[in-house]
Amino acid sequence: MAARIAFDDHDAIAWAAARIGCRPESWQSPRAIALRRADNTLAAAVIFERFSECDCNIHVASDGSRHWMTRTFLVSVFAYPFIQLGLRRITGLVPASNFNALRLNQHLGFEIEGYCDHAMPEDDIVVMGMTRARCRFIHQKGERNGF
Repeated sequence: MAARIAFDDHDAIAWAAARIGCRPESWQSPRAIALRRADNTLAAAVIFERFSECDCNIHVASDGSRHWMTRTFLVSVFAYPFIQLGLRRITGLVPASNFNALRLNQHLGFEIEGYCDHAMPEDDIVVMGMTRARCRFIHQKGERNGF
């Protein structure tokens, strides 16, 4: 797949919100990293929002395929909060019934940190987190990583 990574892709924010099933205006200061195919259609978008000194929320949306999960894209995704912004952790809030997202996040290295009963109109929320130290897609300070 000939693709390109697009940073600050504003169209990806609305696309991701529609795929996830939320309103983009509910996100606070969202930033997007997207993977676009050769024909410029979106394959995946990762939204970062609610930034604090140490943390931000992360939302992942895809076209339903798994072709977007390239190491290059994932390194770009995790380098943004951990290397460029210097954050210590990222947080994912996943509907408890979204088994595919829960499995994907765990595969990427997120750990389940908590459970919020009745946090959504029709579902509960699973709190998932990843720290910079646990992220296998970036190397720690002192290691060769190209950044």
